[in-house]
Amino acid sequence: MNKDFYQLRDLLNRIKLKDISVWIRDQEIDNRIDWIDLDVYEVLKDIKNKTKILVDRGYDNVVLLGMGGSCLASMVFSTVYPINKKIFILDTINPDQIYQIHTAIKDQKNVFIVSSKSGTTLETNILFDYFIRNFGDQEFIFITDDGTPLDQYAKEKGFVVFNPNPNIGGRYSAFTQFGLVPAFLAGVDVDKIASDFEEIKHKTVEFVDKNFIDFYDIIKMKNKNWGYIFFNYEDNQANLILGLWLEQLIAESTGKNNKGVLPVIYKNFNLQSLLQNSNLQNSHAVTLGDFKLEKFKNDLSKWMYVWFIYTSLLGSLMEINPFNQPDVQLSKDITKKVLSMENLNIQDNYFIVNNLENLGKYIIDYLSNEKDFEYVAIHFYSSYDYFDFAEGLRNFIVNELGKISVWGFGPRYLHSIGQLYKGGADNGIFVQVIVEPKFSIDNMSKVFLGQALGDLLTMKNLNKKIRGFYVKT
Repeated sequence: MNKDFYQLRDLLNRIKLKDISVWIRDQEIDNRIDWIDLDVYEVLKDIKNKTKILVDRGYDNVVLLGMGGSCLASMVFSTVYPINKKIFILDTINPDQIYQIHTAIKDQKNVFIVSSKSGTTLETNILFDYFIRNFGDQEFIFITDDGTPLDQYAKEKGFVVFNPNPNIGGRYSAFTQFGLVPAFLAGVDVDKIASDFEEIKHKTVEFVDKNFIDFYDIIKMKNKNWGYIFFNYEDNQANLILGLWLEQLIAESTGKNNKGVLPVIYKNFNLQSLLQNSNLQNSHAVTLGDFKLEKFKNDLSKWMYVWFIYTSLLGSLMEINPFNQPDVQLSKDITKKVLSMENLNIQDNYFIVNNLENLGKYIIDYLSNEKDFEYVAIHFYSSYDYFDFAEGLRNFIVNELGKISVWGFGPRYLHSIGQLYKGGADNGIFVQVIVEPKFSIDNMSKVFLGQALGDLLTMKNLNKKIRGFYVKT
């Protein structure tokens, strides 16, 4: 054992004791770390008491309306574990996706969960407005911090409301009501989740030493500004969802102050060849590891808690606050201005593509004429039916340019890795793609396009290399 090992072990133990001196001085840290010793049994007691009548009545589907930390853990639990109810998770306002879900759940008995820590999340509020107008005679329950606008509304109307511990940030809230209410209503064995969580709280070091020897490689990020961590989902849906949860946790926690660790979730490219061709050895980037996500599905709750510890340790070593997201507000402000415009002027800000098949060529032409970037990030605004296309587009870029490439659906990424794109190191190049929606629903279409344009303009405002492509359908 060397001194680095003992330093990490000391930091880990101090985090477990909620010793905030392990991180930089920031008043926000003190009220964001109750996830460390959370009493999950009390959380479950609250959930079961408030949903007893609802469960006794019965229902066909659970419909979760939420973004980022308000939905990703539930998505993981309900994908990895067996469920006995259908659960639809809406973390987009793409009109085509909304139309699909509406069609799938109409004429059925649904429970809608409106989930937003701040109670002001734009997409969640739009989704709630739409579904309360179209399914107003069905069950709605709310998860939000005490005193938020959403909380006040729900309590005034007499809805069931859950107020989780406010001293836990969204991406660390998996074991609060944010993660466990939807999982419980979908039929997940939340008692097993709770017992595993309580065990790992008290046996973290033993579990890490037995199962996660790569944990201690994290020391490589000490006094470093940029790193990569790779997650192979092996063409498995549950693995992919777990990867998305890890992506938010790591990227949003570390991507700030011109620093960051970029998670790369991939399936089928040759990683070793990519790393050699990317010339990362000539940069100052650290490669933290390559993990098969399948490994983390066994003892899932324990692994999720360990990744909380891992990520908070990254914050300590990189001298950042791993619990805030300081660069998100700028995009919200610019998007608000965009949405106040009568005409979004798409043609003035985007290269118009008339055939989806030609998109890859246009993107490669753009990227080939740019220099001095380590990775490519694609922001793909469409319905989730385009997953295979977007994944293929990313792999096409990897093969053509030999560069690390990541991608995510919009607006989902805004509540996840978007913080890193704005606040992280200035070593990426960005491609935003909008696939023109086929359906138009109320003001949802304008907001969907406005969010994309708002973020495009935000990135330009931050002097990021970015180009937008608008695909006609």
